Amino acid sequence: MKRLLVAGMLMTAAVSSVYAQSNLRFLQDTPISKFKKADTDLMFKTLYQALDTAEDGKTVTWENPKASNSGSITPAKDPQGRADCRLAKVENRHLTLHSTHDVVFCKVGGKWKWDKAGKQ
Repeated sequence: MKRLLVAGMLMTAAVSSVYAQSNLRFLQDTPISKFKKADTDLMFKTLYQALDTAEDGKTVTWENPKASNSGSITPAKDPQGRADCRLAKVENRHLTLHSTHDVVFCKVGGKWKWDKAGKQ
């Protein structure tokens, strides 16, 4: 179940119609379901910046005040000790909606990818 939540959190396209026609319906009342492209772009830019440059435990925030959306990324060491991977606490907010997920990302071919095998 947690893996599906993370997968839904990482969607970048408009997702509202997908929820109605898929098994991701449980995400319809989460912040990511309210995000527009500008929000997801800002979230991913912040995510990659945090994974690339932020110290472990140092929170990096993003905000789109026009849409009342915001979030933060707090990177940490990979629980499995891999040098090319990091744990990220991903928090997203839309008005009164709030979600938090711990996700492991690994750098593959110079790009950060969600480690689906991670047990976070």
